[in-house]
This record gives sequence, structure tokens and C-alpha cells, in this order.
Amino acid sequence: MRASYYQITRNFTKTVNRFVVFKDDDRLIEIPHGIGQRSKFIDLLVKYFEVIEEYEKCDKLMKLKDLVIMAGD
Repeated sequence: MRASYYQITRNFTKTVNRFVVFKDDDRLIEIPHGIGQRSKFIDLLVKYFEVIEEYEKCDKLMKLKDLVIMAGD
């Protein structure tokens, strides 16, 4: 969860254009544009960080979610 959080919040502009949720040397996991799953993934991360009471991360994720929805999820 933390790896995905850092991957998608590193650069909001890149994330909105290409929603890569995990990346390592030989794997890349991306959620395609226009299927409505990007905001659902962000909701999943928000729930995770709410449980462990890291509300600053939740706030940042909600800002990203707004941008993703405006771009067409």
C-alpha cells in the first residue's frame, strides 16, 4: 500500500495521465484510463490510511482523486 501511495503521489500530473500503481525492475502495473477504477483504487488507499490514522496521506489522496475524476477517471 505504501509503495503504491508513493508511486501515485510523487507527481500528480504524471499520475493523472498514466496511473501506474506499482513499479519495480521488471513489473509495471497500470490502471487504464476511462474504466472508473482509478478513483476506486484511491478510495482503497484512503481506507487503509484511515485505519492506521495517517490522515495527511488521506488528504493528499483526496486531492489526487479530485484531479483523476476531473480528467475522466
